[in-house]
Amino acid sequence: MGKPATFRLKVRHYEVDQYGHVNHAQYVHYLEVARIEALDALGLSLGEMRRQGYLILAADLSVKYLAPARSGDTLEIVTFVREIRGARSIWIQEVREADSRRTLVSAQVTGAFATEDGRPARAPDSFREKLSALLVPDGTVPQSQ
Repeated sequence: MGKPATFRLKVRHYEVDQYGHVNHAQYVHYLEVARIEALDALGLSLGEMRRQGYLILAADLSVKYLAPARSGDTLEIVTFVREIRGARSIWIQEVREADSRRTLVSAQVTGAFATEDGRPARAPDSFREKLSALLVPDGTVPQSQ
């Protein structure tokens, strides 16, 4: 069993809406950056996957907005993989306020491995082996890391 990756970022003033909250669409960017950083840390950069003839695409995204973040807040994005099966992987993510560790956003992303021409493809064993470092099959996001 693996453990989640953690990525931190500071909310910039231009990412907030007229209410002073991070705009809901901005969280999708935060989640994607955290997934890409987690892959990079495993030696599975998007470029490396393409060199091997594969892509990983977001096929489905479910986001729950629980509380707002504001300009200047430091956020921690926790990312792990709950399941890898065939061409599909299920990623679980939480955006937390770094100091209080309060969960602001939770998300589930279905990743689909594909060949360069867009056809679904089983994740190669070498990818599965590297992704196992993020595999937390019980689906529980740890509160402290």
